[in-house]
Amino acid sequence: MALVDPQNPIKQQTLKFFTSDEYELAVNQSIQSLLDSLQNPSSDLSAFTSTFLELMQAKPIPLLESIWIFSGLTFHPKISSKDDILDQILAVKDLFQSITACSASCSSSTCIALIAPIIFKLYTVVVDSKRKVVDSKRGKKARREISKFLDVILGYFNVCSDGSNSDEDSALVRPIIDLVSIWVHGEATENRLKQFFPLLGDEIINWVTDESSCVIELLAGAVILESFMLKLCLKISEGISKEEVQNELRTWAVCSITGFHSFYFFDMLIKMLLEPNLTVTSLLSAEDDSFLRKLLYDVVILPDYSFLHIHKVNHLPINHIKNNILARIMVSHEAIELFRKNKDHSKAISYTNAFSGSHLPTLITKLATSELGNHGRTSQPKGSSPMAFLKWMLELEGQGLSFCDGFMSKHREKLVLYSSRSDFGQPSYKGDEGKTDEDLEFFIDNKGNDENEEEKIDDSMNDVFVAAAHAMRSDANGSGKKRKEISVEKKKDGVKFQRQNLVLVDHSGENSSLSEKEDDSESASEVEDPDSDSDE
Repeated sequence: MALVDPQNPIKQQTLKFFTSDEYELAVNQSIQSLLDSLQNPSSDLSAFTSTFLELMQAKPIPLLESIWIFSGLTFHPKISSKDDILDQILAVKDLFQSITACSASCSSSTCIALIAPIIFKLYTVVVDSKRKVVDSKRGKKARREISKFLDVILGYFNVCSDGSNSDEDSALVRPIIDLVSIWVHGEATENRLKQFFPLLGDEIINWVTDESSCVIELLAGAVILESFMLKLCLKISEGISKEEVQNELRTWAVCSITGFHSFYFFDMLIKMLLEPNLTVTSLLSAEDDSFLRKLLYDVVILPDYSFLHIHKVNHLPINHIKNNILARIMVSHEAIELFRKNKDHSKAISYTNAFSGSHLPTLITKLATSELGNHGRTSQPKGSSPMAFLKWMLELEGQGLSFCDGFMSKHREKLVLYSSRSDFGQPSYKGDEGKTDEDLEFFIDNKGNDENEEEKIDDSMNDVFVAAAHAMRSDANGSGKKRKEISVEKKKDGVKFQRQNLVLVDHSGENSSLSEKEDDSESASEVEDPDSDSDE
């Protein structure tokens, strides 16, 4: 085994074998020596290529860092000689093949996290194609190739997520900024991180790169999020009618989230929606940005994803779970208020109903009262809307409950502003107002349900989405009768829809009675994860 001497990276020392601690030390020393050499542009890095190849091959399961750096050292010479965009895409595809081959024995999270440099380079190619070859046939072909390649990558993530390799939430042996420095040179630390993670906001970047909290699973979630957002942005920017693409993207996004079943990916997506602006300005117009945000609201609020239920995430730090719960309530509230402001009360009530019928209210109540003990049981939310729960949590904080530590205090000013509304517990829908969304589908994710009766989705959940469907269909003649077909059925490996005839009668414009008649003669239609079988 050859180890680079930190004092002389060209001279090699022989090391026949070493323990795990010695291996990590060898990787650390080699990385530091490489970083030192990168300060001198004229340094010969050829010795490092062979060194990291040997480090990568020295263990049956190599460290993420050794694969990451070896790939960077071998990729840069290839890409630097490519001026044509299509040739650059081919080089990135070669990089993908190399990384996936090198990481075959690694954990699922490691396999996904290692794709970070590929997404960085793909994003760079997309931006360059817009700037250099706008409206040219070659530029359009490049974007099509990138979109197909992203399908392959997202399909790979889906396979990794279903893999048998166990994740031990292992930490990196080097800070992420050191690994990023292999790909981004000549920038200040903060700029390097923003350049490498162009589709992540500052808060998420700080979380992912925090040395005290970063684990490989967290980095993997960030990589999935960037890939997911890049795919959506490419599709939206194709110029297709929003009405035509909306249902397709919404279904694809829900199926993808179900397939990934990654807590950290979903958590980052939620927190991204709490930011004033999505970090997609280089890819989308302001109008498309607004469309994307509304689409993502549907995707994260309407389904009740089973992989987020407490028994599926109880291995994670409890503070991460609590922060996610608070963020989801805030996003639901902000989405409701956005559509109320835009006079789309039907969409607002559909979000309210989806929230109140999900597992969140029960979970919030259990977590809060368990921490407060008997004192917490005397207080309950004054309503079932997201704002009612946010106001209740603020009141409990005044009693000494520190529900979400720093996250609560960070958003306290915003929460206080929310709770200042006098109508926080009131319905946000009026039967004769608002514009309907005829094409909206309602999704229930049953992937991974087990025999735990408390976590099963039952008939009451169907009623929630039926009520939401009621709100989304306004009657043109004002009679109050509305009909909506929705589909709900358990399926192990995806989201399956079964057609049902649901008749909703609104007698007063505010309250409704529900009757349901199942039609067994209707055949079930099925929507699979579009990436799960991708072999492009």
